[in-house]
Amino acid sequence: MSNLKTHINWMLNDYCTSECSYCPIRFRGGELPRGILEYMEVTRKLIDHYDSLGRKIDWTFNGGEPLDMFDFPMMLKLCKERGGTIDLTTNGGKLWLDWWAIEPHVDSLHLSYHYWQNPKLMKFIIEAFQKAGKNIDISSPIRPNYFDEDMKRVLELQSECGIQIGKAVLYNEADPVAGMLAYTEQQLRIMRGEELVEVQQHFQETTFEERYEKKIEENPVYTGYLCNVGIEKLVISHQGYVSGSSCNDKPLGNLWSPNFQLPSAPHTCGMRACVDRSDQQITKFSQ
Repeated sequence: MSNLKTHINWMLNDYCTSECSYCPIRFRGGELPRGILEYMEVTRKLIDHYDSLGRKIDWTFNGGEPLDMFDFPMMLKLCKERGGTIDLTTNGGKLWLDWWAIEPHVDSLHLSYHYWQNPKLMKFIIEAFQKAGKNIDISSPIRPNYFDEDMKRVLELQSECGIQIGKAVLYNEADPVAGMLAYTEQQLRIMRGEELVEVQQHFQETTFEERYEKKIEENPVYTGYLCNVGIEKLVISHQGYVSGSSCNDKPLGNLWSPNFQLPSAPHTCGMRACVDRSDQQITKFSQ
């Protein structure tokens, strides 16, 4: 039996009913997701293709918000039954009963704890995964203008559950390239010591071009090499656009198109440098 794996990072939708104040509209303001049967059909197509290459799938699901999709556990069940592993990123939703159907199929959970969330539901989810012996990590976005309130909420849940909760920095338009929101140096130190202060100072003292060129200089170059994009890794956007790598050197079309085809051969790299760490893990070889 083959141990080959393909990692699929699927941003399932750009829809979320929670409307966090710091979340850009592009991540939550889309139309209602397609019906679950349409998702199931393309999921089977993905599984069948990689099965034909002797590969199983490590799935990463996020959004938008996956739990705002009706009957989402059906899709998780299919992926598990076909030999996949599942990594889920979610805000936990609002319904306790959802987790009776979700937890059995999820191998690793990344839970975000927002200012509107019910801490009792968070505690319930944490305890369910701890009891099952499954990996769970939690991060909580910390708003600079509600800093004390958010930190108090996080520390209380940490104490109750005996689990460390990450304090997530918020960025303009949720994009690190655009810089952090207006945190004070004291706030950054409370969250993560001097590390964030140094990151903020570097951003303020350099231009985008300088930061970009430094990334090019610091990362490996595979220009002209063959790269297993779309074979070892697949990235699916909120709107269904597919790439075989984070650099998107080879766009593959739209998952929802009737003519969409998955690759079965490597692609010649045309990038100046391989700056994404997960892309660097994709197999490269000379022609």
